[in-house]
Amino acid sequence: MCQSDRPQTGRKMSEAIRAGKAAWFCALCAAMQIAAAAPFAPPDLAGFTQQGERLADGDGDGVKETRIVQYRNTNGDSIVSMASKDRLWAWSLETLADDSAVRNYVIRDSDCDGVFDEVYGLDDQFRVPDCLE
Repeated sequence: MCQSDRPQTGRKMSEAIRAGKAAWFCALCAAMQIAAAAPFAPPDLAGFTQQGERLADGDGDGVKETRIVQYRNTNGDSIVSMASKDRLWAWSLETLADDSAVRNYVIRDSDCDGVFDEVYGLDDQFRVPDCLE
């Protein structure tokens, strides 16, 4: 059913569907246990405690404008939130016991509408959305 074995991460759901990649999104969302028509849900913080907070350069301009907050659970799994100008724009989840994309990802709000509409692998490049620069 999927037209591609390797998803092109970071694309908006609506763009992929318009480009005829609906089957790819269905397969990706099924693998991630996410409904194809729904936005990507933030990770559940139940069982996690805040471990630290720092500022970082999220757009490569040398200015540390992004507030990074890290949470950990007793297994050592990590959830990270990213916010700029008091707007949350990304979450990441990294699990130590599972290296699949279902449990290791970044979701990003690409246009500051509060909807996490892009998904990336942990090693993929992503930046502060243009609407926050």
